[in-house]
Amino acid sequence: MRCAVILHAPIGGGKTRTAEAAAERAKADGIRVMGILSRRILGDGPDPSYDLVELDTGETMPLVKPAGIEFVDGWESFDNPRFVFSHKGLYSANLALHRAAEEMRDGVVVFVDEWGRLESQRKGIYPGAVMVADALNRGGVAVFLCRDDKVKEVIELVKGKASRIFTFEAGDADALLRIIRGCSKL
Repeated sequence: MRCAVILHAPIGGGKTRTAEAAAERAKADGIRVMGILSRRILGDGPDPSYDLVELDTGETMPLVKPAGIEFVDGWESFDNPRFVFSHKGLYSANLALHRAAEEMRDGVVVFVDEWGRLESQRKGIYPGAVMVADALNRGGVAVFLCRDDKVKEVIELVKGKASRIFTFEAGDADALLRIIRGCSKL
């Protein structure tokens, strides 16, 4: 079955926590889990950092840092006053999503964390997210994380590619897992 799940919540609303818990349980069920999550790292200042987590390899690397910290080359603000983004991290995220898109089929779930302002501008993880959406024609489940104001954009991204589209508010990993199981043919 070709399912897209749009997991949404406001900033800090538990999208990544919900996805991470569901991903771990899906792996335990024998479902192949791929894609990326952006894990929040709390620091000393008011703004967190985010590390990229590749779900199939477990590899992590810095992805987003508060803008006030000085960095060497390889970081860009993309006109965001609060954060800078790692070129290497974005490249690795898109590579992981490309790899996941190539493996899409029934029995595979791919997480895409997260569709945001950059992706609306066709930057960030936009290329990888599009590859995952396009790969839904081979089956599998794609779980796109986004803020509440981006749900319509993600629906447009997957419309005509997924046979079923679920919008799901973050917070209940067991309910998300039930959707993943229901869409997965093992």
